[in-house]
This record gives sequence, structure tokens and C-alpha cells, in this order.
Amino acid sequence: MSYLTEWITSIILFILLATVVEMLLPNSSMQKYTKLVIGLLLIVVILTPILKLLSTDMDELFAKMTTHSSYTPESNTENLIEMKKKEIQASHAAYILDKAAVLMKEDVEEELRESYGLTVKDLKVVVKNEDQLTEIPIEENIESVVILLEQAEQKTAIQVVKPVQIDTSRQKEPAPSSKEEGKIATFLADRWQLQPTNISVAVEGGD
Repeated sequence: MSYLTEWITSIILFILLATVVEMLLPNSSMQKYTKLVIGLLLIVVILTPILKLLSTDMDELFAKMTTHSSYTPESNTENLIEMKKKEIQASHAAYILDKAAVLMKEDVEEELRESYGLTVKDLKVVVKNEDQLTEIPIEENIESVVILLEQAEQKTAIQVVKPVQIDTSRQKEPAPSSKEEGKIATFLADRWQLQPTNISVAVEGGD
């Protein structure tokens, strides 16, 4: 704004100066040439901003315009939408995997309790292309299943309290061996239609 004010002021001052000069000149043939020179100088004063703009390095000006235009509100909005989309997909995939784990757990829990005296403490399903998961994964999409088992609680009827005898010779009940864990993995693979090598079984020892 200050540059525009300065430009207009310079034009007005030049016109006033040219008027004074014209009034001081005598009526002669030189007055016609003087008016021509004053008119040309006035045109130069008026065109000064345009001449300055043309004298600017156009390549540098174009580079600055390109730099500023590369990051536009539209591109920023697209990036935010894409990030939000990925967050929603990840949340949806996590929900589907949790649901799949619950279904797989319910499918085997009763038989694990009856045959092995174990219950499922934790179960995690790993699938291919988790970020593209849109439905319950089928057997071909499951890469591995990690399951943690624990000893099932023994439910007994309340009986009359008898004198307590502490047998220090009795040792803690051992946890299932790796051989038994292999049997459990085979059983789970058969129920879930997976390969036993894709199932990792861990059993916590009982008290």
C-alpha cells in the first residue's frame, strides 16, 4: 500500500513540476518540444512499477510461485482424509481380529476343559494384509495363532471342613510337557483347519 501511495505522489508532483515549467517557458518554437519531452517523462514515471516488475528475474518468481502452490489447502485436505481412512481401516481390522479370536476360543474352549483341564487365557490371530481386512478371516488368510492356556479351576461341592493335614512331600503339579502342547496344537489345528506349525501353544503351570 505504501508503494502505491509513493507512486501516485510522484506522478502528482511531476505533473505540478511540468505545469510550472511550462508556465515559465516563453512562447516560442521550443515550447512544443518541451511539452513532448515532459509528456514522455510523465509516461516513464507512470510506467515505473511495470518496468520494475519486468526487470525482476522471472525464473526466480516462477520458482517461488511453484513452491507456494505445491502445498495447497486441497492437498492438505487429501492427506488428512487419507490418514483418517487408514485409522478407520486399522480400527476396523482390529475389531474383526478380536471377533475372530472370540469365535475361535468359543469353538474349542469346552473340549479343552474336558479333555485337557485347560482354559483359554489369551488368543491372538495374525493374518495376511491386516490393513486390508474387511471380514472374518478364512483359513487361507491366517498366518498364525498364538494361544495361551491355563489350568481350569476345579469346581467341587462344599463339604464339611475336615482337619487340615499339610503334606510337605507333595510337590507342585507340573505344567503340561511340550509333548502335550504338541497334542493340543494338533487338536486346535484340526478344529480350525490350520497347520499345526501355524499354532503356537503356551500353557501356564497350575498351583
